[in-house]
Amino acid sequence: MKGSAKQFTRGVFFFLAAAALCAQPPNGPGQSGDGIWTRNAAFGESETFDPCNGHQPQTGQYHHHINPICLRAQLNDNVVAVFTGRLGTQYTEKTSGWTHSPILGWAFDGYPIYGPYGYSDPTNPNSAIKRVQPSFQLRNITQRHTLPSWILSYVNQPANLAVSQYGPDVNAAYPLGRYTADYDYVAGSGDLDQYNGRFTLTPDFPNGTYAYFVTISAKDGSPAFPYITNVQYYGTKSGGNAQAAAGATPYFKGGALQQSASGDPRLASWYTKGSTQTAKAVSGFDPSAGSSATWPANLPSGVTYNGGATAPTLADTQSISYNSNFVFVTSNNLPSYQLGPWFEATMTGGVFMNWAAPQSTAVEFTRAPAAATTNVATGMGPVGIWVNGVAVFNLLDGGSYSTAQGADLGGGGISNHATHLSSASSERGPLAQGSLVSAYPEFTATLATSTAGTPSSAYPTALGGATVTITDSTGATTPAGILYASAVQLNYQMPSTVATGVGKVTITSGGTSVAGTVNIVATYPGLFRAGTDGLAAAQTVTVNGSSQVIQAASTVNSAGAAVATPINVTSGTVYLVLYGTGIGNAPVTATIAGASATVAYSGPQGQFPGVDQVNLLLPASLAGAGKVNVVVTAAGKPSSPVYVVIQ
Repeated sequence: MKGSAKQFTRGVFFFLAAAALCAQPPNGPGQSGDGIWTRNAAFGESETFDPCNGHQPQTGQYHHHINPICLRAQLNDNVVAVFTGRLGTQYTEKTSGWTHSPILGWAFDGYPIYGPYGYSDPTNPNSAIKRVQPSFQLRNITQRHTLPSWILSYVNQPANLAVSQYGPDVNAAYPLGRYTADYDYVAGSGDLDQYNGRFTLTPDFPNGTYAYFVTISAKDGSPAFPYITNVQYYGTKSGGNAQAAAGATPYFKGGALQQSASGDPRLASWYTKGSTQTAKAVSGFDPSAGSSATWPANLPSGVTYNGGATAPTLADTQSISYNSNFVFVTSNNLPSYQLGPWFEATMTGGVFMNWAAPQSTAVEFTRAPAAATTNVATGMGPVGIWVNGVAVFNLLDGGSYSTAQGADLGGGGISNHATHLSSASSERGPLAQGSLVSAYPEFTATLATSTAGTPSSAYPTALGGATVTITDSTGATTPAGILYASAVQLNYQMPSTVATGVGKVTITSGGTSVAGTVNIVATYPGLFRAGTDGLAAAQTVTVNGSSQVIQAASTVNSAGAAVATPINVTSGTVYLVLYGTGIGNAPVTATIAGASATVAYSGPQGQFPGVDQVNLLLPASLAGAGKVNVVVTAAGKPSSPVYVVIQ
């Protein structure tokens, strides 16, 4: 049966291009560079964000510069889960049925931070709910010789700069959006002021309050500048690290309220559901191992890193108390949703080597916030705290441009490199010997001089003017065969002969080289998907006697989206044929809807090197099951799930 089952689909292969990755940057006055052209964290640091949009510096202080999507999911803030895999859960914005966002956090001036949704008329709680929009837009400039008015008091400079203060001209290396001063504040163009807030009625403050809003694009839900808070507080900053709270009244501690529930949002808004559970993080070196209460885990020998947790630590807000003037909050700065994994293409194995660490955070907030007479800088580091106890950071990332040196200075370097993912699952992480890999450029890297695809299954070592060389953990170099090459994507096969361990990939084209580091393993299964929600790129083969009917498990609708084709499991002996990479000849087991499945064949697909095929028997007992998840485990490593729909 194994041989004939494989022959059903020999030569049939679904290739899915991995989604392009976004890039990222860092800082402000008194830091590296001139402190004038300060870098935008959402541009330069997003590569190191985990699926929840959080990361940490060397201190291990986990934080968000942009939309805290997993916290919003916990608080039911107009998002839905679309896929859950080894790297965590992916969410998307709801397209209808919006409700006013909850309070997501508190800035240190005592004002609340809401999610992206509020009243279209801030004075009318019966008005329609909308995505509240910032009032910033990219400037129409080609040279960075002047500053926008909103940032002048922050950088303490006039609008017209001296030549010695010019930033770099706008070009491919320094595109608009790289710096905070690349944005203009246009009053009235959005719903919010230059601090990213407004006075508004809210469900928590029916008589009104000033409030900041997390901002996302009205068009597609992507993060929108200035993201959370801007570089200055609207109110008088009186909060921050907690002072002694002698005589403060306990409100919450030890996982329980210490008194009756309060209607005061400064006490009632805190997320405490996870306060008695252990925080967990997943390692980029082996996400298939799942999350762990101590981290980092699964580290190759000799790896150095910052942060981490050597003992299990409780998550979320741990205690709340108050007096007549302040609210006092303590936390470990670790959320109850899964942290990590974090990646950075230039670091060891392509993994970001800063890890979240317990912080024992204690902060205070005024109960009577007031507008500031003179607006002070939010600065670097925490500018508030999310309701789960995690730090709020603003849009700065820790560096700025130096005119004298003609380069950005400061933490979080912005360099041309490439990020490498499984061509099947589009996941970052370990890459198996012999597997198919997709590389994407970061910042201004170019991967090939022309666009070309290989005409046969004999993958050439030069294509589109590009070559790929693997330097493995022994120092040996091996050329890789290339399937597809373009300036913005390059697909290649990891040579099966390279040694396992930390390696380096060098893509050379047009006289320049683009580097990236990878973690090479013997087996790491990835399954091809037909859509971002995990729909399998698969087929069914229905056998009746000597006849066979082959059908795709998905189709493409008029909008260009992949949709499942319901599978009839009662019309004969039905096999589900999955395609993947990173499996090879490793021993394989599988589950369908959580139950053990019969593997009729597993191994190379036979026609396209690097493509693996797994045939599973679909029992008639699945009839009517609807959407079912399928997981393939190779050499003890489970894949991220894919799904099919059973009729």
